[in-house]
Amino acid sequence: MDNKTLARILRETAQLLEIDGAIIGRYRTYEKAAELIAGMHESIEQLAKEPGKLEELPGIGERMVEHIEEILKTGDYSLRRKLLKKFPVTLLDILNLQSLGPKKVAFLWSNFRAATVADVD
Repeated sequence: MDNKTLARILRETAQLLEIDGAIIGRYRTYEKAAELIAGMHESIEQLAKEPGKLEELPGIGERMVEHIEEILKTGDYSLRRKLLKKFPVTLLDILNLQSLGPKKVAFLWSNFRAATVADVD
């Protein structure tokens, strides 16, 4: 798996957590890890093969290492899948619209069940 794919999964998890109303510290951890991994020149997959190397990365703790390893092993993340059972995957598309962040998307979903870009337009 390449760094961009892994970063996308972490970023989507952060966005879904924010839509779900998670506390800021929880979803920011995923955002920061996604930013770091997306900007890395080294392969995250190669780093993960060496014990302890992931934890040497700034902001990557033991729990995030477990999440990254799960994504590398399975190609997805169980928390992301769980949240996608609660919210339609199309909510992630709405986040690409200008000026709509997770809080506004959560509002549109909870009040109007707007789940697609067409629902919002």
